[in-house]
Amino acid sequence: MAESTAAHLDALQTLIQQAKAVPMSASCMLNRAEVLGVIEATQASLADELAAAKAAANASPPAIERAEAQAAQIVGAAEQKAAFLVDSSEVLKTARARAAEFEATAIAEAAALRREADVYVDGRVAAMEAGLQKQLTQIQTIRARLASRSGLDGDETTTLPKVTG
Repeated sequence: MAESTAAHLDALQTLIQQAKAVPMSASCMLNRAEVLGVIEATQASLADELAAAKAAANASPPAIERAEAQAAQIVGAAEQKAAFLVDSSEVLKTARARAAEFEATAIAEAAALRREADVYVDGRVAAMEAGLQKQLTQIQTIRARLASRSGLDGDETTTLPKVTG
């Protein structure tokens, strides 16, 4: 199987392309012995290639299983080596350190923002509480004046709630 079938077919094509043309026709003149030699060589190489293909197709299943197991071991070892190389990479170490710094900075900034938001909300709630306290005081004063003017503090006004301070 020194030469492949494809090489023999290429040689046959070259012979036909370089053949002498017969004047006034599409035919050409070929050396019969030369063409038959190329065809025989092609048949022989084709038979050899078919035999090799059949042998490969009929390879024993245990051999194929061993080859697959060996391939899996090689792939696994390569993946472990790649993981080791990535883990030991200086770039990875630097990236992890920078990520830790960024995380610490983000946590500190989040805490500061949370505190600032709490101070703002506490101030707004305190202002609202003061406003409500002022309104409650005004309401209590109005009710006290009404009670003293109209005598509503007696027992006859049981439907009205009592003002407590």
